[in-house]
Amino acid sequence: MEQDLANVKYVGPATIKRLAEHGVTTIAQLAGMSVDALAALPGIGDNTAPLIIASAQELLAVPPAEEAEIAAVETEVVDELAEEIPAEYIVVVAEPELSKKDLKKAAKKAKKAVKKALKKAEKLEKETKKAARKAEKKVKKAEKKAKKTQKKD
Repeated sequence: MEQDLANVKYVGPATIKRLAEHGVTTIAQLAGMSVDALAALPGIGDNTAPLIIASAQELLAVPPAEEAEIAAVETEVVDELAEEIPAEYIVVVAEPELSKKDLKKAAKKAKKAVKKALKKAEKLEKETKKAARKAEKKVKKAEKKAKKTQKKD
């Protein structure tokens, strides 16, 4: 049984027409859209887009079996990241419930951010070591020059 888009909160006749113009004709399509994609449509703002998507997702009411599957994927991603990322880089943030696709996207984004942070930390460590070696060379050179000056006197 397919429900009508008019049953979605915050969606009126004008919005239904705009959605149809952009190829969105079912609640499932609407519920599967990202907030950014929906907000990009004319007449739908950044504040309304998440409310519309949440309402559409509520109407679809994900069956409990799928919720368990999503939780399993989420746990698997967290475990995978925990193995790869040092503890000092892990930040726990509560997020609203997301679709499987959004969870994967968020996990991929977090993993990428952590890799970038690790790479930056390694680069800074290399630069620090290089600066320390350079400073050591300068000290040795200054000591050598001081000894040479002492011998002349």
